[in-house]
Amino acid sequence: MFRWTRKGDEVSQRSRVTGRSRFSGARPSARGTTLLGIFLLLLSMSACASLTGAGAGAWDAERSGEDDFTLVVDNQSFNEARIYARWNGDRRRLGSVGGNRSQTFTLPWRAGNLRVEVDFLAAGGFVSEPVTVSPGDTIEFRIPPHAR
Repeated sequence: MFRWTRKGDEVSQRSRVTGRSRFSGARPSARGTTLLGIFLLLLSMSACASLTGAGAGAWDAERSGEDDFTLVVDNQSFNEARIYARWNGDRRRLGSVGGNRSQTFTLPWRAGNLRVEVDFLAAGGFVSEPVTVSPGDTIEFRIPPHAR
């Protein structure tokens, strides 16, 4: 059995047995809220993992730690740039470098030539000439001020 009760100007329907509202204003259970929070947390973690390149396959399979090299990107342009590494046709996003900033990336060494791809957020982009890299090298890559 239900009865109508009035709170101020709001009218709600309440059960005589439980006294809880069956419509708007009903509070979700603590268990439901916890499950929803866990689901959203797992969903955001999987989205972040896919954006950071986790599980990059062949790139990570060859990684031993001793064969790393360093890529220092000096962005002298005012535009923010996305940086990609290209090895023999494979492409991997390394990250972004803000305008007039520099960023250091540590990469696993792979046989073949490295090309650096730059994609400007506000304009076009370009791909560098190939460079031979050896384990332990530090490669400095400079983006000129008016690059497009």
